[in-house]
Amino acid sequence: MDYKEKVRQANIQSDNIEMEKLSLQESKRQTKERKEASLNMIRPFTFDEKKMLWDGLREKEQTLHEMAMEGFREEQILRKLEEEEDDD
Repeated sequence: MDYKEKVRQANIQSDNIEMEKLSLQESKRQTKERKEASLNMIRPFTFDEKKMLWDGLREKEQTLHEMAMEGFREEQILRKLEEEEDDD
């Protein structure tokens, strides 16, 4: 292997190392951005999900349990109505 070939390979290796460093930096930046945006979740909240959460946190009249029980009662009523329709 002549001198020029050795220099060329060294430059290629140096470029590869530099690309790996840049890739790692970019990966770290993206990970940090995802954690900040999504509060370290598997996937970030959508706008609508964030709105529902904040609206729920601001809700003063009902607790989360009361809201869940209300939904549960509504579901029971709907099931009972469906069963009555099936019986007819």
